[in-house]
Amino acid sequence: MTGTPEHPAATPDACDDQGRRHGPWTDPDAHGGVMVGDYVDGLRHGRWRHLSANGRLRSQGDYLDGELDGEWTWYRSNGRMMQRGRFRRGAKHGTWERWNSASEPLDRGSYDDDRKTGEWYSLNPDGSVKRVTRHTPRSR
Repeated sequence: MTGTPEHPAATPDACDDQGRRHGPWTDPDAHGGVMVGDYVDGLRHGRWRHLSANGRLRSQGDYLDGELDGEWTWYRSNGRMMQRGRFRRGAKHGTWERWNSASEPLDRGSYDDDRKTGEWYSLNPDGSVKRVTRHTPRSR
């Protein structure tokens, strides 16, 4: 059976000889949708897509050895972008941006290992800066 990005084909959902998930899989979510991607040695790896029950793309991004890693993007039910940001080994890291349902910017800033850092900008609908909040970097 063939599929489209919105409606994936059935995946083999196979396990390796040690009983670990391996290869293409479709995992159901608690809301009737599915997560579609690959497992390597029992861990999510590479590009995964989260689809709603009606096949609409809800989010997509990468996993590395079972952890969110790289850029992820979330979409609203109207198909417009809701937020986009990066992860490093499961933690928010780098620039994050959010938009309202009319695709107007809400805010943007950076994370350092799951903690807001530096200047965060609350934005007006036209993208101009409404307010700046400064977050202290984490001590190491």
